[in-house]
Amino acid sequence: MMKRWIGIFVISVELWAAPVGNPSAPDLIQKGLFASSENGIDFRAGYEGDFVADGRMEQFDQGSGRVDTYQQHTNSGTFTMNVLNRLDLYGVFGSSKTKADWRFENSSAGTVTRIKVKTKHAFLWAMGARAILCEWWNASLGAGGRYSSCGHSLASLTSNGISEPVQGSHFRWKEWQVNLDLSYKIYFFTPYVGAKYSHARTALNGCSVPISSSLTGSDSLKNRDPVGFYLGCAISNGSYFMLNLEGRLIDEEAVTASCEFRF
Repeated sequence: MMKRWIGIFVISVELWAAPVGNPSAPDLIQKGLFASSENGIDFRAGYEGDFVADGRMEQFDQGSGRVDTYQQHTNSGTFTMNVLNRLDLYGVFGSSKTKADWRFENSSAGTVTRIKVKTKHAFLWAMGARAILCEWWNASLGAGGRYSSCGHSLASLTSNGISEPVQGSHFRWKEWQVNLDLSYKIYFFTPYVGAKYSHARTALNGCSVPISSSLTGSDSLKNRDPVGFYLGCAISNGSYFMLNLEGRLIDEEAVTASCEFRF
């Protein structure tokens, strides 16, 4: 009965995130260093490395047009509270940096300017949840999501290849995401596939030169395609440790590697 109520709770509440993670993660590590499989609540800690090769963003509000490059590299630690081997509530805390470039047109002057920015490493945090909604045989249907946020300072800014001052500039990224997925256990391996809806936004302000068609030092970016797909696979013998690899496509091109230990 308690597991059924947990499933109903997750369906009725909108959750947030990217990366996604394995939908069977709440039930993959049955035995911990100190906790047994009979414990109602247990805890896990681990590492998450997320590497976005192309965020597939576009300009809006102050500007328009595609963002040619949007790369983000993040290394984080994770901490998870597990309930009844069905629900994970987790936090992610780490360091992230971003590189992006795009073009904008000055219609009155008939010129095109290319902007390139790189950020410094900055603190990234995220909070989210994932749950197993139902199981049959070795298959599991899961859902979840996460909200992520990071505020950067610029390390460099170039306009048509010319370096410009970065003092006073600010680069803010945030994203929320929901997902639904299916996994299947095959001995030590648990592959999965799923679909997600994401809402990513980046705001740049206070730049020393125009960076958008509004001819101001501000621009806003968003993801071009909100719907994407992902697939991955976890490896675990059910005791102490789990390794997970994941790829995301359509709305972004990204890979994630993560591992967790159960206490």
